[in-house]
Amino acid sequence: MTVLDAFAADPDAASAKRGPEWIKLAPRGKFTARDGRVFDVDPELLASRFDREGIDLPIDIDHATVKKALFGESAPAVGWISKLEGRADGLYGKAEWLDEGLRVLAARTHRYISPTWKADDAGKVTWLHSAALVAAPAASMPAVASADLSATPEKPMLKAIAAALGLSEDAAETSCLSAISNLKARIDPAVHNQALDQVKTLTAELEARNTADHKARVEALLGGALEKKKISPAQRERYEALCATPEGLAQVTALIETLGAGLAPSGLDERRAPGDVATLSAEDRTVMRALGLSEEDYRKANGLTAA
Repeated sequence: MTVLDAFAADPDAASAKRGPEWIKLAPRGKFTARDGRVFDVDPELLASRFDREGIDLPIDIDHATVKKALFGESAPAVGWISKLEGRADGLYGKAEWLDEGLRVLAARTHRYISPTWKADDAGKVTWLHSAALVAAPAASMPAVASADLSATPEKPMLKAIAAALGLSEDAAETSCLSAISNLKARIDPAVHNQALDQVKTLTAELEARNTADHKARVEALLGGALEKKKISPAQRERYEALCATPEGLAQVTALIETLGAGLAPSGLDERRAPGDVATLSAEDRTVMRALGLSEEDYRKANGLTAA
């Protein structure tokens, strides 16, 4: 196990009460962290990427740049790494200390350096994000040492958060943050209830309009049939009952279309003398069968003398 003391590369800095100019960030090659994870560091690879990007790396306290940024909190640097260099025993960084960094180093409350980097599944380190002054030795805890930026420093907590948000356990920080932001955009319950009430009102209005339209169609059909004497006034109530549904209206419409214009003498236009038995026409019998009436009931409904 390698312990990365902030003053290891510059022992005179501690006695001189100044910040060390060069700090060792990681050992060369494979090493095992105290939490059991194995990493493989290629100092030249990391130094080359640093040179290409041309961006100084922050030094913070207890990995605040990673942990506090997750919740949108401020995480100011206490120093900056302006250069990376590969040496025989590992990766070194040239540090430019700010006043707060010098104060922390002088107080010796955070003596150790812990790098924050990204590594692939095999443990190969591909990118150095920042470094932190910590109270515990490097790689001492999952929440502190060698954090992979594709996940939170404390992976079990991220899994729980992802599950609560309905995401997969391996969801990245950015996915979790996006889901949390989306929670703020949810519809207010009051607005939701108001929308439901509007839907109910519109539904009731539509049903009322459909009912009125249906009734108007029935009135038009039966009124026309009466005018053309295809049905008698006594038959209207029975036909109207059959037209209670759209399907029934369609069936009655088809039935009335088959009836001829004008009914046979039925006693409605002129009453027959008692005892004068009227003969039912073929149309009378068609209507009688359609209404499911016996001849006696049909004659009674139409004011005809019983046979």
